[in-house]
Amino acid sequence: MKKENIIDIQKSIYTHMKKKASSYEGGQSPDLKKYARSQKKYSQRDFEISNITTLLSAIEESEVIYLGDFHTFDQNSRNLERIIRTLIKRKKKFSIGVEFVHQKYQSFIDDFLAHEITEIEFLESVDYHDSWRFPWSHYRSFFDFARKYDLKIVALNTAGTLPERDLNASEIIAEVVSQDEYPMLVLFGELHIVPNKLPALVKKRLKGITQTVIHQNLDEVYWKLASKTKSNKDHIIKFNEFEFSLQTSPPWIKYESMIYWYENLIEDPDFDIHDYVMNIGLFQLNSNVPENFLFLAKKIQNSLKIEADEETIEDFNIYDHGKLQLVLDKIARFPEAPISNFYKKQVEDGRVFRLPFSNNYYCSSYSINRISFIAGLHLQDINLRKRNINYERVLIKGDQASKFIYFLHQTLMGYFASKIINPFRKCDLYLDLRKKYMSPKTDKALKETLRVVLNVIEWDGTISLNEILKGKSLYQLYQICRPIGFYLADIFYEKGISQGRVKIKEKMDWVLQPDFHEDIFFDFLRTMLPEKEFRKHKKRLF
Repeated sequence: MKKENIIDIQKSIYTHMKKKASSYEGGQSPDLKKYARSQKKYSQRDFEISNITTLLSAIEESEVIYLGDFHTFDQNSRNLERIIRTLIKRKKKFSIGVEFVHQKYQSFIDDFLAHEITEIEFLESVDYHDSWRFPWSHYRSFFDFARKYDLKIVALNTAGTLPERDLNASEIIAEVVSQDEYPMLVLFGELHIVPNKLPALVKKRLKGITQTVIHQNLDEVYWKLASKTKSNKDHIIKFNEFEFSLQTSPPWIKYESMIYWYENLIEDPDFDIHDYVMNIGLFQLNSNVPENFLFLAKKIQNSLKIEADEETIEDFNIYDHGKLQLVLDKIARFPEAPISNFYKKQVEDGRVFRLPFSNNYYCSSYSINRISFIAGLHLQDINLRKRNINYERVLIKGDQASKFIYFLHQTLMGYFASKIINPFRKCDLYLDLRKKYMSPKTDKALKETLRVVLNVIEWDGTISLNEILKGKSLYQLYQICRPIGFYLADIFYEKGISQGRVKIKEKMDWVLQPDFHEDIFFDFLRTMLPEKEFRKHKKRLF
């Protein structure tokens, strides 16, 4: 499988998602079109690959640091959170400027940070439900940091046109920075932080100021990187000494988040922010999910050259928590109590899965990662059933190793499929898993799971896999195989597609076929994770 073919498929997904997201926006104002053109123009400049050390050096030399926010996409706010954590570790003092609260409500920010009002009272006081409406869960952590480390949070939003709002924000930033002896991190809409917009206005007010602009997930930069680099890992790219972009996600994922936001508002115009605050009420899958599932399944099928006719691919059912009783009724009819109990536990844990002995899938909440995950399971099942093999009997008749490998096939295939759709998806690797295992904060049950996970990863073949997994229930076997399956899929994608170091077709045959022999699994394990390599693997920062 050539990387060029994957890029072509990803471009079609990108075009589909962007077009669909744009259809929800309706007509754009002249100002918005102008801002978008400006961002695109700046994105097309030459750049070089940089690193976190260079980025942090620029941040520490700056009085103002801007980070672009795509409001529906939580990855952007999480990146600011990671920068904040890094600065806190370096004992740096700073304030945080935010667009999502109007300047007239600054006193309520101060009251909330001082514990004088509750979270609900704060959200109601700043009219969050009507004035912003983007998920509060994206921004809550900034207030937690501010309370814990005595940081100031400054409201930057005002009414008016886009240029007027930038002008007003520049006045607030300039006033605060000139009064304080420490810099400000500014989280503002991505179109506003283009150098000739908000940063230029602040620079006019504060002569000689040093500013760092950090864009995020620029479309044009992504496609240049995709064609030039062998790796789909995160990149920090540099346009100049004080302008960067964090490329931590493919661009279609942010448009998917925008579609999800619009679709939920359309279906529920009284969308209640209290549901976010209380962390209840998972969203139901909307009517477009089967269409999205089929679209992604066909893209993954094309990528992996899996043989399946269209009628077979279209034969599926997806259920969410709104059909929970129906799902539980189906689970209750499984032939063995341990199997029924296992899948009931999967529902409780909010997992996505294929119900065995069927073409039914359960997905409690919608995301492109989850839908592409079960699309991978669907293609895997089609490939197995056309061979007329009742491979799921292993759940009833198989030994520990066979049951483990059965679950591993699924987690590996599901995660690998999701990596094709979202190549920036990341999971815990060896050093991350070992760190969690060694941490005194890890509870006893998880520590035992991680102990076995590490034993499997480090397995040298001198003892049997059955011995390593001895006495584990179906649920425990799944808990053990899940991080291993994700880990192997992540490395499989990197070596097979990004770097071309392993033959995808040859190894994909093992993923798609029901071979539960532990010696074949051992060969796959050591091919993906050679002894001299895996002990250095660590999840990327962004």
